[in-house]
Amino acid sequence: MSKLHLPLFVLASSVSASGCNGSDDLVINEFMASNDTTVEDEGGGTPDWIELHNLGSADQKLSGWFISDDEDELDKHALGKGLSVPAGGYLLLFADGNTEEGTDHVSFRLSKDGEDIFLSVREEGELTTIDSASFNEQETDVSMARIPNATGDWEASNQPTPEASND
Repeated sequence: MSKLHLPLFVLASSVSASGCNGSDDLVINEFMASNDTTVEDEGGGTPDWIELHNLGSADQKLSGWFISDDEDELDKHALGKGLSVPAGGYLLLFADGNTEEGTDHVSFRLSKDGEDIFLSVREEGELTTIDSASFNEQETDVSMARIPNATGDWEASNQPTPEASND
């Protein structure tokens, strides 16, 4: 995999918590905040995207899970609606703000200029951030990926691997 190292571009970080509903097994693994040619959705559009990866040995149902680009509104977009991430597998979410296109489309877009992504779960009435990523300005068709896959530091990649390992 060819990688771009853009330290002036990207300041990404991850925060993990564990213990909730297999939550220590689910991570934000890769994302693209400016997609032009890399991935098309079912309608032929090229929305921004966020990839989740399940490190666990059991499927992870997403009922009670949320994804957001706003720390003050962690429950901005409820996942679920039949969505799950297979054991050892991936789920690609389209960040296009158009939820009418399907359950894999979220209610917000990513900003090419930089922002945050939060993955949270609600258990026993409490909303807990399980994983997050912060990033600065992004290049078109360059993803941010955890390398090594799911556990490593965030690196810019000009060869994105949506729904596949980042190794």
